[in-house]
Amino acid sequence: MIGIRNLTVALFAGAILFCGCSRQEEHPMNKALKEASENRWQKADKPSAEALKKTPDNVNALVLRAVVCERLGRFDEAVENARKAVSIDSNSFAALYTLGRLYASRRPAEAKDLLVKAYRLRPDHGSPLIILANLHTPGRKGSYLSALLGLPEYANSPEVIFESHMNRVYNRDRRGVDAAYIKLFEENPDDPVLTSAIGGYFYYYRNYDMARRAFRRYMMFPGERRNARRTTVIQSRLRTLR
Repeated sequence: MIGIRNLTVALFAGAILFCGCSRQEEHPMNKALKEASENRWQKADKPSAEALKKTPDNVNALVLRAVVCERLGRFDEAVENARKAVSIDSNSFAALYTLGRLYASRRPAEAKDLLVKAYRLRPDHGSPLIILANLHTPGRKGSYLSALLGLPEYANSPEVIFESHMNRVYNRDRRGVDAAYIKLFEENPDDPVLTSAIGGYFYYYRNYDMARRAFRRYMMFPGERRNARRTTVIQSRLRTLR
């Protein structure tokens, strides 16, 4: 989960413009932010509630209130505030990300849509992808890639396709994987990283003909395009396949 200090910076930058309120009216929000940034959630409870009461339709206040309630174990209240934030501003990264994160453990289908939209709004912010990683097969290697395949900008990425199939292998489902990797190998002759990965897969699963083809292609790439350590491993494996 993203650290609260980073969360505060990411979600509440510009909070001093909190609805154009006076300095006195800003105080509950600032106090709540200060307590939250130090993980003093109980102390952030009252000022975050006061800030929201003063400006009940402010997205920043709603998101902060949602985070505070979540940390205090009041999940339903957290969701209620996050939902309202999204309904007020459906293009708020903070609101979408917070509601998606809250939904992740209980309503994964809805969480995915929210997190994908958040990621598209802020592709420089990796946190939605971290949570997407746990939506389909929690804790499993590369599982967020199955979600990325639903995005047009990733759907045809050879690396994403490779890793999404590898996630299936990791979960003991190899149906169709060999054929998919042979297709990737044939369609992407100029990618040394992909070539070596495909060779490694076939070597591990003892399809030595395909492993040999992939490793030989890899060795044909100019030296500056190859990873030195990987090249040493492939050379050793090729010797065993002759």
